[in-house]
Amino acid sequence: MTKIQTIINSLEDINAFDIVVYDMKNISPFFDYFVISSASSDRQLNAAITHIGNDLSKENYDHPKVEGKDSKSWVLIDANDVIVNVFTKEEREYYNLEKMWAGIETIDIEKLKWFTINSASIMINS
Repeated sequence: MTKIQTIINSLEDINAFDIVVYDMKNISPFFDYFVISSASSDRQLNAAITHIGNDLSKENYDHPKVEGKDSKSWVLIDANDVIVNVFTKEEREYYNLEKMWAGIETIDIEKLKWFTINSASIMINS
């Protein structure tokens, strides 16, 4: 499973919502994807840190760096080529990062999940 697929699955596993993935491969020399998602509580923010770190480790990716571990409204998870922002709904509305990234291509998460499922099926049947 790719790193971005692992991260999206982790966010969905903790019931993060309004997940948006920006394709930054041709825009940023520092990262390939920029993810924004929402959490309903500070507990869910902490769950995002834990789940993403554990799931990346299970897939043999480096453990990410985290900013805002003690924050009750926003955490930034730096997985090198994937940057993940998890906000409470209010904080996300306040910072409105989507406005800054307007016009940048987003990744269709449903297609990404379809690709993951079908790739696994192809590998099993091969």
